[in-house]
Amino acid sequence: MKILLLLTHSFPYGSGEDFISAELKYISGFDKVFICPCSREKDAIQTKPIPDSIKCMPVSRTDLGKKEYIRLLFYPCIAGEIFSLMRTGRLQCSRVHEMLFFMRNAREIYNGLKQSVNINQDDEVLIYSYWLYDAAAAGVWLASYIRKMGVKVHQVSRAHRFDIYSSLAHYNYLPMRRWLFEHIDHIYPCSNDGAEALCAEAGPYAEKISRSYLGTVDHGYGMVSQKPFHIISCSFISPVKRLNLIAEALQQANFPVAWTHIGSGPLEQQLRDAAKKFPQNVSAEFSGQKKNSEVLEYYKKNQISVFVNVSSSEGIPVTIMEACSFGIPVIATDVGGTHEIITNGVNGFLLPKDFSTQEFLGLLRRIYEMDESDYRAMCVNARKSWEKNFDAAKNYRSFYSGLAALTEGEQQKA
Repeated sequence: MKILLLLTHSFPYGSGEDFISAELKYISGFDKVFICPCSREKDAIQTKPIPDSIKCMPVSRTDLGKKEYIRLLFYPCIAGEIFSLMRTGRLQCSRVHEMLFFMRNAREIYNGLKQSVNINQDDEVLIYSYWLYDAAAAGVWLASYIRKMGVKVHQVSRAHRFDIYSSLAHYNYLPMRRWLFEHIDHIYPCSNDGAEALCAEAGPYAEKISRSYLGTVDHGYGMVSQKPFHIISCSFISPVKRLNLIAEALQQANFPVAWTHIGSGPLEQQLRDAAKKFPQNVSAEFSGQKKNSEVLEYYKKNQISVFVNVSSSEGIPVTIMEACSFGIPVIATDVGGTHEIITNGVNGFLLPKDFSTQEFLGLLRRIYEMDESDYRAMCVNARKSWEKNFDAAKNYRSFYSGLAALTEGEQQKA
């Protein structure tokens, strides 16, 4: 029996990881599929539906005892990591602390998985971690445990943003990378930019890395319209999203603009206060947090002129894929893999990471004043770019077909 264990952070519980939903209905090639949320909050409730054919198996984590925590220091993989940090001149107390915190979490996840998983000797198991982080490390131990039972097992992981770029991590350090590269059979970053970053880090294990785009579900064309000029953004309201820069630009706009932001976050009140300074020709609506299905329904039923994303850092934004699927042109910062979705002047415009508000405002005006036929061509190109690279049906069928094939003819590892 072929079994797939999908290790998530909290999905289908709580908030976040909404984009996992898009791929579940395309899973094929496995007799049993289990979703294992590894780090859900204790009181979290299930907030996302999953197909009846898929079972949710929450991981029950228990704190490591003091003795077991101390034993981590004597694990060969951890000793090897400390030696590597010493050899490269990167050994710092803060990084050792971060590594031990990481491995403690991984060990707790592993202990919970080991208690939950029920495997028979004639099974074939694929462990699929959605993030190249602590659950992936737990998966390495789980794979070893299952192999000792005489069961064939394969392990893969996706990688997105925070789990790719060490520059975004605490102390510019992502723990246990070489160990993960060595033991995971294949790693699928979700952008070419991410694949290049991982290959540069992986050394002799670079051949295990290949890009696999995410995708979004087709809901058809939206009600794209150049006039009235309606811009939309959708994100958590946090510093990295830099929504204050949109507000600062719109304070200087001298043409009619309606701005809708979907999402909430700790900086929401600051954003609302900034909107009070808008001129009369500019309006703002803050819609708060919405379910992903509600966001897509909004795109379908409301006239939208352009989608904007001015983040300082991204992996490859699913929100931009979603906008393009409705034929909505995009203005976005050229960070991470965003340029793999947006071609400058074709289906939208790219801003430099450290853009000025005048640059952003100039692109808004350019779309506002664009000849109608040129605007329509940009909308068509947005949709075409989605159809070519980010159609969930195409991408996930191919991805799961490849995963199912991994175990076929696979020889049991020593």
